[in-house]
Amino acid sequence: MHLRARFVSAVTWVVVLFLVSSTAILGQAPPAAKKAPGFQPKVPIFQPKTVAQPAKPAPAGNQAAKGKELPKPEDVSLETKDGVSLRATFYASTLKKEAVPIIMIHGLDGQRGDYHSLAIYLQTLGHASMVPDLRGHGQSKVQKRLDGTTTTLEAEKLNKLGLEEMLYDIQACKKFLLEKNNAGELNIEQLCVIGSELGAILAVRWAAADWSLQDLPAYKQGKDVKALVLLSPIASVKGVTMRDALAFPPVQSRLSIMFVAGLKDTKSAAEAKKLYNSLQAHHPKASDDKEDRLKSQDLFLIQPDVKLSGTEMLTTATGVPQNIAKFIDLRLVNRKADLAWQDRKNPLGN
Repeated sequence: MHLRARFVSAVTWVVVLFLVSSTAILGQAPPAAKKAPGFQPKVPIFQPKTVAQPAKPAPAGNQAAKGKELPKPEDVSLETKDGVSLRATFYASTLKKEAVPIIMIHGLDGQRGDYHSLAIYLQTLGHASMVPDLRGHGQSKVQKRLDGTTTTLEAEKLNKLGLEEMLYDIQACKKFLLEKNNAGELNIEQLCVIGSELGAILAVRWAAADWSLQDLPAYKQGKDVKALVLLSPIASVKGVTMRDALAFPPVQSRLSIMFVAGLKDTKSAAEAKKLYNSLQAHHPKASDDKEDRLKSQDLFLIQPDVKLSGTEMLTTATGVPQNIAKFIDLRLVNRKADLAWQDRKNPLGN
């Protein structure tokens, strides 16, 4: 147990200096997302607080070629640094080096199928998504011990340390996407992470870890996350919080962040507004001119008038999928000149 704790602590990299409370740091096609029918343009994009009136969704700036057949979702198996066999689904893009990569992280007791419809929708816009079953969930329940034996992980039995170790799961997804980047199939420099509830906490914590990695003289190791979408963020799960990670300066001021919470889901709505307010002083003040505002604004609070929470909001009527697409368009696609593709092969070969 002591060896395991030391091993986990090492993976937090430099971020432990900032995350004071932290002790640590993908067969079959996934089932369809819960309550997520096909996406139709029924709501406006980026109303300041709520979504209510009909309007067309804004297409991504690098929308996939019309009539071009999309690659089928690919189920893949990954192994984390601590021996967990992860099951994930990769939704490839036809845009190759122009593709924005996205990692989608479900909540406690969720599974990767919760994001299936969103991933398909974003794929039609030219984006590439990686969606894992986190450890203890779905098809990711086997962990290989150091002595070669295996153990079964169950979500409900995971303690604080077990939840913190999920950062290994996200890192395994990043490694997969980095290989796709080096194959010219996406642009890791435009990485976006979407997290729901516990997944929102993990997204922020992992972003802090990614931005804490020190570059080598001839090799960029991290600082790839440029945008976060946090669905129904919550204060803590079993003592795991995003508080210190959100106060880490690069996360606090350099990342584009969109908070999403249903107005009638009062607890999540209050937490989202609280977090949004805490970051406003660290981001450019929104212009009164709508066109200018959307060019520079990098902090958003979206509150559809629903009681749904987390991935339940990824339905047609809420407008959340369209808002996510517009956010990616504004904050990543429109910045591709500043976030140019790079070959990120490690010169040491590891």
